[in-house]
Amino acid sequence: MNLAEQFHDNCGFGLLAHIHNQPSHQLLHDSIKSLSRMMHRGAIAADGKTGDGSGLLCSMPTGFMRQIAEDNGISLPKQFAVATLFLSDTETQLATFQQHCEKNDLNVILTRVVPLDTDALGEYALKKLPHIVQLFVVPAALTATRRFDALIYLTRKEVEHQLDQDPDFYIASFSRTTVSYKGLVMPTYIEKLFPDLQRDDFKISFALFHQRFSTNTLPQWKLAQPLRMIAHNGEINSIKGNCFKALNKFTTAESPIFSAAELKRILPILESGVSDSANLDNMVEFLLANGVDFFKAIRVLIPPARHNVAHLPAKLRAFYEYASASFEPWDGPAAVSLTNGRYIGCVLDRNGLRPAKYVITTDDRLLISSEYGVLDTPAEMIRERGRLQSGEMIAADLERGEIFYPRDIDRYLMESQPYKRWLTEHTYYLQEFIERQFEDLSDYRYPELDKLQRYHNITSEVVNLVIRTMMKEGKEPVGSMGDDSPLAAFSDQQRNFSDFFKQKFAQVTNPPIDPLREKVVMSTTIGFGGIANPLIETKERAKRLKSNSPILSHDIFQALLTFGDPELPRYEPCYKHLRFTTGFDQNLEQSLQQLGEKVVTAVQDNGIRIVILDDRVLSAERKLIPMAMAVGYINQQLLRVGQRQHVTIIASTAEVVEPHAAAVLIGYGCVAIYPWLLYATSLELCENRNLTAKDIRLSLKNIYDALTKGILKIMSKMGISTVSSYRNAALFDVIGLNEQLVTT
Repeated sequence: MNLAEQFHDNCGFGLLAHIHNQPSHQLLHDSIKSLSRMMHRGAIAADGKTGDGSGLLCSMPTGFMRQIAEDNGISLPKQFAVATLFLSDTETQLATFQQHCEKNDLNVILTRVVPLDTDALGEYALKKLPHIVQLFVVPAALTATRRFDALIYLTRKEVEHQLDQDPDFYIASFSRTTVSYKGLVMPTYIEKLFPDLQRDDFKISFALFHQRFSTNTLPQWKLAQPLRMIAHNGEINSIKGNCFKALNKFTTAESPIFSAAELKRILPILESGVSDSANLDNMVEFLLANGVDFFKAIRVLIPPARHNVAHLPAKLRAFYEYASASFEPWDGPAAVSLTNGRYIGCVLDRNGLRPAKYVITTDDRLLISSEYGVLDTPAEMIRERGRLQSGEMIAADLERGEIFYPRDIDRYLMESQPYKRWLTEHTYYLQEFIERQFEDLSDYRYPELDKLQRYHNITSEVVNLVIRTMMKEGKEPVGSMGDDSPLAAFSDQQRNFSDFFKQKFAQVTNPPIDPLREKVVMSTTIGFGGIANPLIETKERAKRLKSNSPILSHDIFQALLTFGDPELPRYEPCYKHLRFTTGFDQNLEQSLQQLGEKVVTAVQDNGIRIVILDDRVLSAERKLIPMAMAVGYINQQLLRVGQRQHVTIIASTAEVVEPHAAAVLIGYGCVAIYPWLLYATSLELCENRNLTAKDIRLSLKNIYDALTKGILKIMSKMGISTVSSYRNAALFDVIGLNEQLVTT
């Protein structure tokens, strides 16, 4: 793997729009000037002309496009779209594009080579320069505007799927309302590179602009921003988990726009070989193409903090609580500007780790950028100025000429559906069903506890230095930075399976999140239950069981199980559960496959929705499949058969003694963890000291708290604030594990 091809960025971005949607060439000129003044936010190659990429996503310059068509002897109808393509094999790829257009009742009436002045390019950019063409596309028959937009999107996705093996093919934009001009060009040279932008009849009413800075990515033409709907400054740290969930979340979804067959042709949503920003763009675009509201689409993907925010309105909290049943945050530092042609706006991540400052002028223009001063605006023309705070969004409706401030958007979100009533009827926190945690200690006593501890590597050192500290202080022990323990792969001592996993670190989450001081933006809340149709808001989507932590006590675990037992009054089929043991006698690989087959069969044939993996079967004859291996394998098998979105995986395991082991399980798809041997060991220590019942409860509660806080700390190192985003992200380097598995 080439590390330079991993995608992280930290850039300059912005937008400029006329609030009443009045096009002008001056607005284009000012957008280019604003972009040029953020050149310091991008890298420059030694040739002085090649950067990481910059560009503009403009409103459709209708008059300019009509003149181009007229110059070629073509009269454009009222409805038309323009596609901007980066090509490596012009003839073949154009033919593919045209074939899919014809299949979807679209006609390509003009193919235009985009004029370029390559003197604007540096040596590297020129070497990578694709063939850039624009195609003018019209509907083949009378078509409603909404259906025309749907066919445009469907066609583009089908072309991308067919040509996904060519890393140099890219559709920069294909839209009725926007057109893209971007590439490996410095902002000061973009107007020179594209002579189109110099023409006075190129008039626009808005533009997103972006100067890219890639932390550790080789520059590519297709990675330049803006993308098709967004421009992003920051880094999506949870991207692997977001991509995994995007593969299963919409498998059985029903769309109000596309038929089931068409939706199948669109999937998968995300492109391969693109950046984290491009994947976010893919997801936003998919939601909007499927009729999801503009403001809801971006707010469910980049929500504000809610769990520890004291003064958040109850109805607004209800909206985000409802949305969390189907969507996890795309988490990390993010300032995102976006548009769908009618609305244009900007949203800031929950931490506020990227700047977004806005100016509204007396001549009805909205400017949002990474910093003030990108445009010379006289003081007397500034009607209002400000900056977005953490988790806020501002937008403009260009059709009606209105500005929507954060309070307006929040009011719209909370009032659009009766979310609070839906949650009251269908969502329950498991803590509601227990009077007091750690009251029932019956499940924390095991015969031959010392043998279980020995097998799971709970040594006297672990007990005295780790477990005792957690029991006493409710947090992990503080360790020395001078840790000279060898990597697990090179150790001659018995090591835990999770020791072979080393978490990566965030490249550009700067400053890092402090999980204590910034607790307000952190969340360990988890949900049990499948994902209902994410594309249509119904009360069924609110059906959810929740807990404050991915760590379960026996009391919380039992409360959960009462919802999945057909013999009990709380039973609901969406929580039907079944236990699967992870023990095996011989042949680890074959046993793992058999376990996967059992789980898949139970899910498909018996309607099991909560899969409990339990390792309490150790004996002289039976060994254990490592829990992280079992979780990860079943996660993938359920994805393979299209059932992952229905299932919650829980690990009842002795392997979790400290937070890192818990983080590994969560990272590979586990929702909740019941660390039974840790509780049992803690109870033994308490009883050996003859503690009172009250002190025992406190000690066990401290264990619970220590694991929960430790997970927060681990997530924060990766720049992730919510456990739902961390789940499935698999943010680990696996060191020497293959050799260990052979030994096992």
